Amino acid sequence: MPVWKLLFFAFFNALLVASSLAPALNYTGINASSPNDPSIEAPLRRDYFFVGGNYVLNETDGGHIFVNQLYVEKLTPANGANQSYPLVFFHGGGISGTQWLNTPDNRLGWASYFANQGYEVYLVDTWGVGRSSDESLTPTRIGSTAEIAELGFTSPEKFTPLPYYQAQLHTQWPGNGSMGDPIFDAFFASFLPLILGDRDENVMRTSGCALLERIGPSVIISHSIGSQNGYLVTDGCPQYVEGHVSVEGDTTPFAAYDGAPPMPTRAFGLTDVPLVYDPPVTDASQLIQANTTGYQYINGSISAFPCIAQANSSTSPPRQLVNIAKAPILHLTGQASVHITYDQCLIAFLRQAGVAVDWVKLADVGITGNGHFSMLEKNNLQIASYVNGWIQNLTATPTA
Repeated sequence: MPVWKLLFFAFFNALLVASSLAPALNYTGINASSPNDPSIEAPLRRDYFFVGGNYVLNETDGGHIFVNQLYVEKLTPANGANQSYPLVFFHGGGISGTQWLNTPDNRLGWASYFANQGYEVYLVDTWGVGRSSDESLTPTRIGSTAEIAELGFTSPEKFTPLPYYQAQLHTQWPGNGSMGDPIFDAFFASFLPLILGDRDENVMRTSGCALLERIGPSVIISHSIGSQNGYLVTDGCPQYVEGHVSVEGDTTPFAAYDGAPPMPTRAFGLTDVPLVYDPPVTDASQLIQANTTGYQYINGSISAFPCIAQANSSTSPPRQLVNIAKAPILHLTGQASVHITYDQCLIAFLRQAGVAVDWVKLADVGITGNGHFSMLEKNNLQIASYVNGWIQNLTATPTA
């Protein structure tokens, strides 16, 4: 055999041996930022636009600026959408529409999952957050601290004493859920300042309805405080809302459960701004509140918070949320989330106000171990599949 062939085969064999001994390249999780990463995301066409908003005079600069607009990302399946209605996603507080993209450990997120099912997907940055930021940036507040995120979202089970009894059931967060863990760090890096209050709610209702007017009847999927946007839009333009999937909606009536005791807020039940009630409510004082339950404890840990509802009497029956009642609602609660201690208050309030809501505690349908950010947890696609089934049943019999 010629010498050049011997050299060639020797070199080729050396390459095979070297490749077999080299460690396999890891493109999973946070390593997926490599340029060579084979993306796990759905094949999509991506567009963006801004919706809503208006010009105002900036007296400092003597010119006009544009305010109150929302940033929207439109994701279209590569082969086109084939579902009856698009999906509009409202993220939770302190984060942005990236919540619905790939997970912090780079698994498939809900945006890609639903695009793979043939839906047109719209991801909204809530006003005052991300690319929908307020022109004045005041009054802003932090979305969270890392310590709050650990306690409330990613590792409540590790705290002694437990923050609430059901926290010990939390098993679905990828990684250890603590500062310094690369998956936690990737998650917490997505947190942003946010703005809450009357202006935020009014902008979200007006500009959110401008979005739905542009794209047509849609199904809303919301999370945490973002669920308030789903209710505001349904209240403002119910003709465009075919259904609302609320993942642990943080709209507990008349109170915020960020600490104990609950802090008064949301004077109009679900919001700080007026909603369409029957009989009409022109002042929040017309909604007479009543405590309906007390605290509950198991082994010394809180397991349920007290609830507040409308007072109910023969002379003053509960007022009805006539617009919000026009769209079916699916409300999901994780087995190990702090929401399992107080979501019953929201469900009771909605039903008392004439709103049909399917309340699904995920453990009751065999989906266990979830905290507040279930769309990012290890079984996120199992939950997405359940949501898709609900939407399919909903769209098979469109609302009147």
